[in-house]
Amino acid sequence: MAEAKEAYISILEKKLAELTGIEVDQIKKNQFANAADEAVAIREMASYVEGIVVQQAGVAQAGTVSPQIAQMFAHINAELGEERGAHALPPLKYDFNALEPHISGMIMEIHHTKHHQGYINNLIAATKKLVEAEAANDVNAMNALLPAIKFNGGGHLNHTIFWTNMAPDAGGEPEGAIAQAIDDSFGSFQSFKDKFSAASVGVKGSGWGWLGYCPNNNKLEIATCQNQDPLQITHGLVPLLGLDVWEHAYYLQYKNLRADYVKAFFNVINWPNVNERYEKACKDAGH
Repeated sequence: MAEAKEAYISILEKKLAELTGIEVDQIKKNQFANAADEAVAIREMASYVEGIVVQQAGVAQAGTVSPQIAQMFAHINAELGEERGAHALPPLKYDFNALEPHISGMIMEIHHTKHHQGYINNLIAATKKLVEAEAANDVNAMNALLPAIKFNGGGHLNHTIFWTNMAPDAGGEPEGAIAQAIDDSFGSFQSFKDKFSAASVGVKGSGWGWLGYCPNNNKLEIATCQNQDPLQITHGLVPLLGLDVWEHAYYLQYKNLRADYVKAFFNVINWPNVNERYEKACKDAGH
């Protein structure tokens, strides 16, 4: 594991030198190590999936399969139109460097092509093992796969929303139905911005800050999720706007200043996308 992390750090060092001309020996290695944390987590989850042994039919014990497995795939299908196991990296609608100076092109490229792809690879592997467990009616194995399906399925879903929530030449204040909903739920846009920022900065360890829609009370809510836990399964909220606050998402540019990264995020929010998500969520809920 240590060797794999060092190899990943070496790749980041080379890429940084190529793009910025910064000498690697001027930068502390622990800064790159933070960017490698997610890659390590992805590899650990891959090993977890490989270690699950499906019992032969007739030997496996019956039981109840966690409904969260089906829910995870249903949410992915609703967002991406992907059938279970047929997952692929969604292309960005802008260049990697299009969000600069707020989010660097290097971070976007590594984040999209390496980290997001890693979640997809693991989700496909977990799905194949799930199909094997289903064929053997091994409920224990199916449920043992839930952490991998939530972590990697959530990583795939969360990042897909995240990419669409951002755009070049964006930011500012929202317009349309989402603007009124923010005022109704939080009092003002500034109040929402302050609360969303505080919640996102305050996430302990790795996770996400979210603006979600509650279909039960027809209101907007701010919530946070640890690691890659999906918002809808965790809090029952429909995701409208998500902010990745894993250190890999900002450390190479903002170091340990998460608050600065959160502040910069408001310059790239794609409010038309958030508004579109809000209007669909309201329609789906019958409001």
